[in-house]
Amino acid sequence: MVIIAMTLYLPQHIAFLTNRAWFYYNGDESAKTSVHSVVQSATNTVLVVKAAAGSSILDAAKEL
Repeated sequence: MVIIAMTLYLPQHIAFLTNRAWFYYNGDESAKTSVHSVVQSATNTVLVVKAAAGSSILDAAKEL
């Protein structure tokens, strides 16, 4: 009976564990794309603020 159970359910169990490990290791694809877009927009915002701050600092230095 144990041999029958092993031959019937062990391959399914191994496939389930393999799929779960793959998901935990690689993550959800939609989550990766959303995080990438958030990081990209934050980077663009920082670059714009940096450029604006840099020009205002140069203007302030010219006035002195």
